[in-house]
Amino acid sequence: MNELERLLDDVLQGKIIRVGEAKFILDLDGIPSQLLDAAWRLRQQTMGREIRFYYPLPRFPSISVTGNRCSLNCKHCAGKYLKQMKAAQNPEALRRLLKTLDEHGATGCLVSGGSDQNGSVPLSGFYEVLAWAKEETDLIVNVHTGLVDEEEARNIAETGIDIASLDFIGSEDTIRRVIGLDKTPLEYLDSITRLKQAGIGSVVPHICVGLDWGQIRGEAEALGLLKQVNPETIVILGLRPTRGTAMQSAPVPSPDMIAKMIAATRLMFPSSSIALGCMIPHTDRNKVEALALKAGADRIVLPNPNTIKLAEERGLDILSLDACCAVPTVLEKRAVRPSCT
Repeated sequence: MNELERLLDDVLQGKIIRVGEAKFILDLDGIPSQLLDAAWRLRQQTMGREIRFYYPLPRFPSISVTGNRCSLNCKHCAGKYLKQMKAAQNPEALRRLLKTLDEHGATGCLVSGGSDQNGSVPLSGFYEVLAWAKEETDLIVNVHTGLVDEEEARNIAETGIDIASLDFIGSEDTIRRVIGLDKTPLEYLDSITRLKQAGIGSVVPHICVGLDWGQIRGEAEALGLLKQVNPETIVILGLRPTRGTAMQSAPVPSPDMIAKMIAATRLMFPSSSIALGCMIPHTDRNKVEALALKAGADRIVLPNPNTIKLAEERGLDILSLDACCAVPTVLEKRAVRPSCT
C-alpha cells in the first residue's frame, strides 16, 4: 500500500487530514482517480445528493463603494475587476441603487470595493445604509470586508448584513509579494474570528489557488488555519491571469491543481459546503468544473451544460439559485430561480 492509499484508507475510516497531508495531495502528479473517488464518497456521506448551481447576474450584482479605486492594486487584479461592478461611491448612491435592485426583484448583492492601505474595504461611511437595506428591503447582503479590527467587525455586524466574505491567504510571502501588505496569515484568521464573534451569521473565506504567480504556496497552510474556525462554507477560486496586470503572463492553474485543492478541502472539512467560485481560469473551464464536482464540490457558479449533465448522470439533485455561492442554505429560499420552483 503506497502513501496515498494509506491516507485514503484512513479517510474512509473517519480520519480528517491535516496540513501535511493536504500538502502531499497538492504535490501529487495529476489527480489520481482514487483521490477523486474518496472525496466524492465523503461528499456524498456528509452533504447528501444536492448540488447547488449559482447564477449571480442579473439578480445578485456586485457593487463597488470605491468605484474603480483601490489603494493596493494587487499584482493579480490591479483594480481591473472593480470596473465590472456597479459603482456607488457615497451612501446616498448606494441607498438608491439598493432600493432600485429591491424594487426590480433582485435577490441580493455583494457590496465590495477596492482596499485601503491596511487591506480593508472602506465601509465606515456606509454602515447606516447597510442597516437600512436589511430593515427596509428583502435583499440578501453579502459584504466583502477585507481585513478588519474588532471595532470594524462589530460595526459591520450591527448593520445586520447576512454574509461577510474575505479573501484568505496562507503564505506571508504571498501576502507581501502579491497583495503588497505587511501582514501575516494569522492576521487574516483574526479578521475571520472577529467577524464571527461579532455575530455575523455567515463568514465565508475565499482561497485562490495559484495566487502566487500560478504556483502553490500557502494553500494547504490556509486550510490548516481555517480548521480553527471551521467555516460553514469555503469558496475555492483559481488565479485568472488578467491582461494589464503584473500577472498577465503567469501560468494558469491547471484543472488538476484546482481539483486537488477541492479534494484536500473536502478531506479536511467533510461537513463544510465547498464552492467552486466565479473567479476561475477561462482555460479548460469545462474540465475544471467536471473535476471540481468529482472532487467533492457541492456548489458551482455558472456551470456549463456539460457540468449540469454530469451532475444529472451522477444522480445529484440540482438546485439553481439567482445568487452568489456564499449564500447560506437558511436564506436560499429567497434566491431559488423561478423556473425551478
